[in-house]
Amino acid sequence: ENAKQPLNPANPIGNNAVPFDLLEGPTALHFTSVTIPGTPNQTVVVGCPPRPDTTGQFCLDYCRMDLLGTSSNPVIAGFSIGNQNALNPPGLCSTNLSRAAVAADGSQFLAQQPGDVDVVAQCLLGEGTEPEIFEFFQGGSGPKIGSGGEITLTTPAFDLRFEGNDSGLAAAIQTRQQDRNRGRVCFFGTTCQLPPNPICAAVLPTLPVAVPPGDAAVGSAAAATPNGAGQKLATPTAGIVNGLCNVQLNIVGCGFFPNLVTTICQGFADQTGIPLQRPGKTVTTALTLNCDTNGDGVPDLAIPLTGVTPVSPNLVRGTLQSLTPQLPGTVFPLTCCGGVATLTSVTTFTAGNNNIFNVLAQVGGFTRTTTCALDLGLRAPVVISASPSGPVDCANPQDIIITGACFILPNGAANVTSVFAVDAANPNNVIQAQRFVILSPNLIDALFSFGTANAGKTFLIFVSGPNGTSRNFNTAPAGCAIGNEQGIRVTFTCRTATATNNDIAVIRGCSVDRDAAGNFALIITGENFKAGGRLTVGGTEPRKVKFKGEVSAGTSIFNKLVVKGACNSLPGDLIYTNPGQADSVAYRCNDSCN
Repeated sequence: ENAKQPLNPANPIGNNAVPFDLLEGPTALHFTSVTIPGTPNQTVVVGCPPRPDTTGQFCLDYCRMDLLGTSSNPVIAGFSIGNQNALNPPGLCSTNLSRAAVAADGSQFLAQQPGDVDVVAQCLLGEGTEPEIFEFFQGGSGPKIGSGGEITLTTPAFDLRFEGNDSGLAAAIQTRQQDRNRGRVCFFGTTCQLPPNPICAAVLPTLPVAVPPGDAAVGSAAAATPNGAGQKLATPTAGIVNGLCNVQLNIVGCGFFPNLVTTICQGFADQTGIPLQRPGKTVTTALTLNCDTNGDGVPDLAIPLTGVTPVSPNLVRGTLQSLTPQLPGTVFPLTCCGGVATLTSVTTFTAGNNNIFNVLAQVGGFTRTTTCALDLGLRAPVVISASPSGPVDCANPQDIIITGACFILPNGAANVTSVFAVDAANPNNVIQAQRFVILSPNLIDALFSFGTANAGKTFLIFVSGPNGTSRNFNTAPAGCAIGNEQGIRVTFTCRTATATNNDIAVIRGCSVDRDAAGNFALIITGENFKAGGRLTVGGTEPRKVKFKGEVSAGTSIFNKLVVKGACNSLPGDLIYTNPGQADSVAYRCNDSCN
């Protein structure tokens, strides 16, 4: 400590060249290796302050203690913040300190031990909210000689004393003592301030995180969001926005609290037999991922994680769950196109007699919070539908409207470089759009020329860009949904080619003529009128039919008919049937001889 320098608050860097603020420097960090199970496992080394700010950790060391703890001469050990209500309830009950201290030696996270204490840091009892933690020794007895001269040896209840270098020997000597001796009991301590907020050091996904074929691997530089200098830097979470279905996230840091449901005075009753047992505080942790949907740098879309489990003071785990039933193939709403996000951990302590802090309005209790920044990566285009979807005649070019998301990123950058269709039965048959226009972040207009060779085929529609290709699975990936994020295959179908029959006549028009002698004739024009066929006008065969306009000499195929004796059937439907062929499509002739 540089205590000899005069104070200069404007420059308190703590060396001998400049004034110092006279405050103690930070305690050196203690480093812990945290393993995250997966394929492969991941190991992170995290440094944490052994005595976080605002805590009051302390230890009580017991040496020779000639105490018994009898009903006439009881002993109390532990700590209290003082000025507590003497009644119970609301007071706490005795805790077996020796047993609790032994249990705390071997664990960083323990639910409530016998009595009213839990463990959030190895070797330390409590987590900074208890008004007192103590043990009341009164079950022992001193030596005595009975009326018949029988000797009763001392039975101590008090067990906080120096253990010696052979705890087994000490236990053998004090065979009547209920618990083994314990020479040191350490407490997290309760101060005038709330327990410290946890510290987030890193966020890592549980591996592997599957992505669609062709997308950049999660954690790679290629999957990262460019920084202000346009560089892509690899981070563990880069690319999870394109992950398939559920994604488990792990927050690595310091000072996380276990989920607790506590019971005060469990198993205790006062001398009147009235139960003292009652619910105490509960401690729960929630994780929320916050996505920036409009690119202003402020996360504005909250996505809660499920199955949140504090594993240790250095690790909290939660799962981004698929958004079933609307979006079973993804954990991210369609308005989230990735980028830099935050993950917030909020631990809530409810009110209870074992929680002295009640700062939340109405409900009491308090919360502890930490927030991490993480890179989701940029999302590949999302295709929701294609219209028309068919079947349509692919002999003609087809204008297809594609709806989806993230065609334009929040920063205004185009996220589409190609639009194409893949034959569902033959992935080698790929049809690129002749041209396309990005109309909005959610709409693309694309022109395809499939051609008659693709008649009867069904195609999967894809949109690709610098951050990957839209998903449209023909078969469902393991544990995930078929098709797109909605679990739907986005398809376009070409109509099956219809075999044409050149032997069927086609009627194109009709008219009624009258010659100089006053005779009427019905003139029928069309195609493929073969000699020997049958004509009906309004369901009746006319008296006489002449063939005109032979297509080629000797073919007996004509494109005009001159009909006599049909006036009584007009107006009416005209049908011509070539020999051995189907009827032509009926043609309505509205002319008449009047």
